[in-house]
Amino acid sequence: MFEKEEKNLIGWKKAYDELPYPAEDIDAAIQAGFQKGRQQKKKVMRKRWLYSSAAAAVFFITFFVSIRYSNVLANYIAVIPGMEKVVEKIRYDKGLLSAVENDYVQEVGVSQERNGLKVNIDHVIADEYGMVLFYSIESNENQTTYQIHDLELKSAKGKDPVMATSGYGVDFPSDTPRNKVDTTAELFFSEPLETTDFILDIEVGTGTQKEQFEIPFSLNKSLEQKKTYEVNKTVSIEQQNITIKQVEIYPLRVAVTLEMDESNSKKILSFDDLRLVDEHGEAWTNISNGVTANYINEHEQILYLQSNYFKEPEELYIVLNRLQAIDREDDTVVVDTSTEEIVKQPKGDLLSDLEVIGNDVWFKLKTEKEFNYSLFSSAKDTNGNDYYHGNMVEGTVENGKQRMGIHLESDKIAGPLTLEFSFYPEWIRGEAKVKVK
Repeated sequence: MFEKEEKNLIGWKKAYDELPYPAEDIDAAIQAGFQKGRQQKKKVMRKRWLYSSAAAAVFFITFFVSIRYSNVLANYIAVIPGMEKVVEKIRYDKGLLSAVENDYVQEVGVSQERNGLKVNIDHVIADEYGMVLFYSIESNENQTTYQIHDLELKSAKGKDPVMATSGYGVDFPSDTPRNKVDTTAELFFSEPLETTDFILDIEVGTGTQKEQFEIPFSLNKSLEQKKTYEVNKTVSIEQQNITIKQVEIYPLRVAVTLEMDESNSKKILSFDDLRLVDEHGEAWTNISNGVTANYINEHEQILYLQSNYFKEPEELYIVLNRLQAIDREDDTVVVDTSTEEIVKQPKGDLLSDLEVIGNDVWFKLKTEKEFNYSLFSSAKDTNGNDYYHGNMVEGTVENGKQRMGIHLESDKIAGPLTLEFSFYPEWIRGEAKVKVK
């Protein structure tokens, strides 16, 4: 199974042979599979799985295999000196683990210090459109809080990378002071990289100080090129047509471009279980942390999956069975914050108990199980001004209701607010499988 490691890592064979895989670890992995199957996360979402028994059985079996594979591979790689911290950050991403397995991770090993604060860039995994940085922050004194206030990647030579999306670790306060934290940054670009020499511009803060760093570093390995498959095939689930236009496979992730038919009667909000599956049933699912989607327009979007770049299956399919979807006339909620009244909402009246507290607008959502999604994507007044600042979710369901809200940028609003749904607990289901290769 690990032919490449056997060649590259023969010096650590003894450590690998002695690495324990007790039965309780396997049981724990299976339980984690059940838990993740029931509460699979995307952004801040937890989703219920409601398949046909056959589809559910196939999915859960492949999921258990994936979990066990990821844990075994992660434990295997972790015996390599210097890889422990990398593995800890990517343990549940099969694609990134596979990149490490195939010697695609690059050691950087550069640092910079300012007034007792130090930033170390340890490793990087990069392709032509993205980069995952593994870095750490150290302090001469123990700190309860480490924060990244800003992070930007610049070119040391020529044109700066054109950023598409980025995400970087923000460390929450800890009760235990410590002098070092390890974190990651995910950077993705709208254009291919034109250089291998960079400057990481980063502002770091603790509870007592804030420092700016400009750290030069270089990539020392060539970047693998993407694999592109033009698919252009349409599937239908409950009379809603979706076209799988293109699949692009990068070392860091898989990008699946989808287009929804403009004549669809429903607005599709989320592809809960879209996955890439090979001829043996091995699945590459959505990314559990980091950037999960890019919305091009109302009808077209790109979904990101864990990467199978370093696999070469004979056959490859896009499979989906369950989508969040809502009737187009029901894709908004209208509320009057002055009277704390819900003026309009989707059929079924799942939202109730509107409450305005300062700039926060709270609802209660009727649900049997936790629905930890961000309900809304915008909050516009009668003049079209968008006051959306962020969603809030309280996970506990009490008496069949879950408290959820939205934080507004101002409490001075002209007229009723129109809130547009980004997620909502309504689903359509079917069996869709499209051949990619």
